[in-house]
Amino acid sequence: MATNTRRNIYSLLPDGPEIAAFRRGVAALQARSPDDPTSWLYQANIHGTVDPTPNPAWSQCQHGSFFFLSWHRMYIYWFERILQAAAGDPNLALPYWNYSNPAQRALPLVFRQPTDTSNPLYVPAPQRALGINDGARLPASVVSFSSAFRFVNFFDPDGSGLSFGGQQVSEPGHFLFPHGQLESQPHDVVHTTVGGEQGWMSDPNFAAQDPIFWLHHTNIDRLWKRWLDQGGGRANPTDNTWSTFSFTFFDENGQQVTMSGRDIVDTVGQLNYRYDDDPANIPTPSLAHQVTALALADGTGAGLFKAMLGASEGTNMIELGTQPVKVTVPMEDTTRNRVAAMIAAPVVSNRIVLNLEGIHIDRMPAVTYEVYINLPEGQQPDYQSHYYVGSLGFFAFKPHGPHAAHMQGQQPGGKRSFDITGNVQALHQRGEWQGRPVEVTFVTSGLLPPAGAESLSPEATAAIQSTAPVHIERVTITTA
Repeated sequence: MATNTRRNIYSLLPDGPEIAAFRRGVAALQARSPDDPTSWLYQANIHGTVDPTPNPAWSQCQHGSFFFLSWHRMYIYWFERILQAAAGDPNLALPYWNYSNPAQRALPLVFRQPTDTSNPLYVPAPQRALGINDGARLPASVVSFSSAFRFVNFFDPDGSGLSFGGQQVSEPGHFLFPHGQLESQPHDVVHTTVGGEQGWMSDPNFAAQDPIFWLHHTNIDRLWKRWLDQGGGRANPTDNTWSTFSFTFFDENGQQVTMSGRDIVDTVGQLNYRYDDDPANIPTPSLAHQVTALALADGTGAGLFKAMLGASEGTNMIELGTQPVKVTVPMEDTTRNRVAAMIAAPVVSNRIVLNLEGIHIDRMPAVTYEVYINLPEGQQPDYQSHYYVGSLGFFAFKPHGPHAAHMQGQQPGGKRSFDITGNVQALHQRGEWQGRPVEVTFVTSGLLPPAGAESLSPEATAAIQSTAPVHIERVTITTA
């Protein structure tokens, strides 16, 4: 059997055979009865649903743990097989949306034209963010994966988000926090930027109903492979729970099937698919190599310590809106000197971590936030500068306001952690670390105008300008 190739959708002709087969398969699934396991709605409900009479097979998506990447790989694999059968094309492969490419940050054209029921890939506002169907583009900071790719460890055993793939857990969890680095960005922030305040993509219980969900997740799956390609100790887990826990899905005949992590580590040999940018002759890491890499990456026996370095003061919630917000995190001179000495050592044994604790939303914001440390007064925010630490999104956050009933099972508050070790090193080298408090600046990041346009539509602009506020209990800096 020939290996199927998942291709960049921007490389496919809108009226070509691949898009025709994709549309044909999606339309067939959408026409099936919702109680058919191979139907569009049933498959979407496997990810999440608020159906008042839930099926045990539904609401099984894994978020906030090291199962995030493996579960979603299984999910889209079985969906792809169902789609192939429905389209009558065994060679049909799900495309991916490479929004990292600056020329490809608009929602692919076939998902927004034609704008009627003849197009099974089209979803109107408000089920998508206002402006996204007009060709509005994702911001560069939203789609950046550079922070996640700097992490060598796939998982973290200490329950933090300081790993590429998420925290180690002893059993699956539908909605857990904190999210790992790739899940936080670009996964989460792309979801909410495409979905906006009310759209399906912003809510895990509806996200898979939007056809773009599948291309977003094929790209996340592809980034997992590109992370491994970097080497340097990067490897998939060999943890017994990750490797052997079985999840249930359905095949193209509607029959239940089970799959575990050890069944999906080799996409070509085990799952019969590759990506069009897979490098040639990259062997699957051996078991011994994976164990060795994990022992080094997890810091076992390294004597790591944790300490509080500074915390924002006051009892009032920090409120984020449409204007930049600056939060001061005081730090003792002795602590600052200790950090400077630590990052100047030949081997830095501890990460410096910026934590946003107790994040609350009343309803889904229409924006995400770029986060900076010690951004100079009057300097234009730049996600490529050493002041930028990452972006904050709100996928899987449960609102406290009237929308809370539609976000069943999700967390009422969350935490986001950023590894700022490299930022602190750069600040120290530039003489911008000693002698001043740490200042954390939050800057809104929303959809950008379509290519060639000067502005978003009035409706999209109004949505961003009236975005719901975000509240944070405190900002801390710690070692890890």
